[in-house]
Amino acid sequence: MWLAIASTSYGVLSAFDPIIFIYIAYVLGASSVYMGILSASWSITYIVFSRVMGSLADTGRNRLLALLALIAVIPIPLLLKNPNQITALLAYNLHALAIAMLNLSLSVSILENFESADWNIVNTVNRVLNNVARGFTIIAMAMLGLGVFQQALQILIVLMALTLAVIPSIYMPLHRKLYMFEKTLDKVGLYVKASTSLLYLDKPKVATEIFEKVWNSTSSVPSPAKIIVGIMGAVIVGDYIFTVIPVIMRKMLGVSVMWSAYGIAAIVSAVIGIGLSRISSSSATRKAFAVAVLRLAVLSLGLGFVRDVITLAMYIILSSALFLVLDIMLYNAYVLARAGYGTSTYFIAREIGSIIGSLAGGVIYSLYPDLYIYTAIALGLATALPLAI
Repeated sequence: MWLAIASTSYGVLSAFDPIIFIYIAYVLGASSVYMGILSASWSITYIVFSRVMGSLADTGRNRLLALLALIAVIPIPLLLKNPNQITALLAYNLHALAIAMLNLSLSVSILENFESADWNIVNTVNRVLNNVARGFTIIAMAMLGLGVFQQALQILIVLMALTLAVIPSIYMPLHRKLYMFEKTLDKVGLYVKASTSLLYLDKPKVATEIFEKVWNSTSSVPSPAKIIVGIMGAVIVGDYIFTVIPVIMRKMLGVSVMWSAYGIAAIVSAVIGIGLSRISSSSATRKAFAVAVLRLAVLSLGLGFVRDVITLAMYIILSSALFLVLDIMLYNAYVLARAGYGTSTYFIAREIGSIIGSLAGGVIYSLYPDLYIYTAIALGLATALPLAI
C-alpha cells in the first residue's frame, strides 16, 4: 500500500514539472533563452541537493527526505499566484528540490523493503505508477484549466503529507549490504572456479575452455560508467528538444492542448512500461543503444511533422515511451552493478544531461536555428555509441 501511495505522489509531483514549465512559458511569454535557463536551474538545484542529501539515502533516512520534500512544496502555490520571472524561477527550483528529496526517499525505501531479486520488477512497477499518476494529473489540469491551478497545488501538498505518513521507516538498512556481500562471494567463487583450470594444464584445450567459460560469465555485468554516459546523453537530447517546444508550439496551440499531449504521452508510456519488468540487465547496454538511436531518430526527424495536437501527442508519446524503456533498462542495470548504492549518482547524471541539453537547446535555437536539428543528432550519436561498445 505504501508503495502505491508514494509512487502516485511522486507521479503527481513530477507532473507539475511540465505543468509549471509550460505555464511559465505561456503566462510570462518567456523567450527560449529564459526557458533554457529555467530548465537548467531546475537541474542544478536537483543535482546539488541530490549530492548533498545522497548520504541520507545511503544511511536509510527515507522519512527525513520525505519531510524535506513536503517542506519544499508548501511555498510553491504562493509563489505562482501572481508570477514574475523571479518568483517563477524560485517556485520551479523548489519543485526540483522536492523531486530530488522524494526520489531519494522512494528509491531507498524500495531497495531496503524488497529483496534484491525483486528490485527490477518493483522499480519497473514504480516507474509505471509514476507515469500513470503523472499522465492523469496533466490531463486533469488540461480539462479543468488554469482556474484550478492553485487547488491542484494544494492537493499535491496533501498527497506529499500522506506519503510522509505511510512510508515505512528503515531501522536497519541491510538489504543492500547483503546484496553487496553476495556479489563479493560470487567474485570469490569465480576466482576459485577459474583457478581450477590449472588442474588441466596437461590438457590445454580443456583448461582454456574452462577459463574462458568462467571469465566470460562476468561480461554480463554492465559498466556503471557506460550506463552513466548513456543516460546522460539520452537526457541531453530530450531536454535539448523539449526545452523549446513550448516556445515553438505556443503560436499554434493553447496551454490546455499542450498539457493534454503531455498527459496522454505519460499514460501511454506507462502502459508500454508494464511489459518491461522482465528486461534482463545482463545485455541492457546494447539493447539500450538500439533504443537510444531509435529515440534520436524520432526526436530529430519527427519534430518537423508536428503541426497540431494529434501530431504533437504522437511525437511526445513515441519519444516518452522510448525514454521510459531506456531509463528502466539503464537504471535497473546500474542498481545491480552498484549493489543498490549510489543511486543519487544516476539521477545526478540525468540532471547534468538536462543542464547541457536545456542550455544548448535554448541558445542554439535562438542563435542558429538552421543548425538546431543537426546538433541534436550529433549529440545523440556521440553519447549513445559507448553503450554499443
